[in-house]
Amino acid sequence: MLRESITYQLASISEDAVGAAARLFRDRFGLNVHELRVLRLIDDQPGVTFTSLARQTKFERSATSRILSRLIKQGLVRREIDEADARHFLLHATPAGKALREEADPLSREMEGLVLSTLSEAERVELRRLLDKISGWLATGFPAEVKRRHK
Repeated sequence: MLRESITYQLASISEDAVGAAARLFRDRFGLNVHELRVLRLIDDQPGVTFTSLARQTKFERSATSRILSRLIKQGLVRREIDEADARHFLLHATPAGKALREEADPLSREMEGLVLSTLSEAERVELRRLLDKISGWLATGFPAEVKRRHK
């Protein structure tokens, strides 16, 4: 049954790819791949709120919070109070965070290329197209369809 489940296979592929590179990232940059993901999201969206960040990471909120605390403590991220709403804070990558991200990005691209090296260029394009299609469905129609079918 599990081998027939596409969601299980996708999760397994992700874990295998991340797991193989995890030690390399930790040894080189002092961060794990999840911490780098959070740093990238913050660097790509200066002023992102924690609420938005937690939704985008796809981690549990508590895990995102722990990661964020470590990045702040290491001086890679800074937070500032949102002047429009003091209950929120805005997140920014520091110059050190930006530099670390720029150093880690080439290795990330290399690792992704290695994962995909078994595919032809046409297969890579098709895989991306299919993943985008599934992602779009999951973000739009899927939740409503699940609700409709399982009231």
